[in-house]
Amino acid sequence: MLQKNICMVLCNLEKIFPPSFFDVMEHLLIHLPHEASLGGPVQFRWMYCFERYMEHLKKKVKNKAKVEGSIVEQYINEEISTFCTYYFDRHIKTKNRAGDRHYDGGNQEDTHEFDGVPDIFSQAGRGSGKESEIWLQDKDYHIAHRYILRNCDQLRPFERYDK
Repeated sequence: MLQKNICMVLCNLEKIFPPSFFDVMEHLLIHLPHEASLGGPVQFRWMYCFERYMEHLKKKVKNKAKVEGSIVEQYINEEISTFCTYYFDRHIKTKNRAGDRHYDGGNQEDTHEFDGVPDIFSQAGRGSGKESEIWLQDKDYHIAHRYILRNCDQLRPFERYDK
C-alpha cells in the first residue's frame, strides 16, 4: 500500500518540478517500503558505524598510490596497539583506558588522616566547575544528616538517635 502511494506521489512531483530536482534520494523512496518489510528495523542493517570507521582509517592513509594496503596497515596497527594495552599496568593511561573523569588524585596535603575522622570525610579529590556557596534548607540538612549517620561505620552507635 505504502509503496503504491510513493509511486503516485513521485509521479505528481514530476509534473511540478524539473528533472534536475530528482536525484538518488527521491528514487530511494520507491525502495524503502519494500526494504523495511524485508529487513525490519533499520538499526540491524545500518552501515553508519562501519562507514564512520572506514572514514577514520582513510584519514590515516599515508601512501596515496596504494590506498587499500595503507588502510589495512593502519587497521592492523590499531588492533595491535589496542591488544597490547590490555597488558599494561593499570596506572598507565592509554586511549582506551582513560582515568576517572573527575578524579585527578586530589591534593594530598589536604587529605589529613586524623584519628577519629570518619572515612566519609577523608576522600581525595577536587570539585569540578565553578565554586558556589549554597545554604541547605532544613529538609535538605536532615537528609544529609541521616545519610551520614546511616553510611558511616564509626557513627553506627548513634544511629538510634536518628528518629
